[in-house]
Amino acid sequence: MTGIIVLACLASIALTLALVRIPGLQTSQSGNAGQAFGAAPGATSIIVLVYVARSFNRQREETRMQREFLQAQQSELLAQKQAELVALREDARISNECALKVAETAIRGQHHSLITAAIADPLLADVWPSFGPDVSHETRKQFFYANQIISFECMAYTLGVFNCDEAEEMMYHLFQSALLRSFWEQTRIGRNQATPHGGKMQKFYEVAELAFQRRVAE
Repeated sequence: MTGIIVLACLASIALTLALVRIPGLQTSQSGNAGQAFGAAPGATSIIVLVYVARSFNRQREETRMQREFLQAQQSELLAQKQAELVALREDARISNECALKVAETAIRGQHHSLITAAIADPLLADVWPSFGPDVSHETRKQFFYANQIISFECMAYTLGVFNCDEAEEMMYHLFQSALLRSFWEQTRIGRNQATPHGGKMQKFYEVAELAFQRRVAE
């Protein structure tokens, strides 16, 4: 920009000198040549001012575009970071759910081993709480096996193999067995005391109870 201004000044001086040397402008009617052609540097100054104004306007526009570009980059970076955070949270949630399912499966596997041992050995079966004074050793053995069946269906529900409707229909089918119905009725109090705080297991018991009531109402 400095070069343009210098060139404009030199051009103004050159134009003034040229006009002064024109013979027609040296007459008495033309007056002083410097006054007659004082408009030359004025016109040059206007041109310079227009150029400067355009330069400032261009710089302002470039600055605005750079600012918008930086803002767009920051917004894109923020959106990317937010997406990464959401993905990390989802991964953590899935990992936590998988860990809980693995732990639940391991616990139920241990429970299965304990019940299997009680079924196989009457002495071990005596360690478990009694199902009632009127329950024979044979019925007790069958109740232990009924416990295995109910536990398996409960695990399938809590792990997401069955939804509520499917679990209810499965239990409705199983409650055709008089022994399963008797076991369910006999263990209701202990079952309700063992799961008082809700959760998927409690939800399964509620679904199974609906299936039980449907079956006994027939």
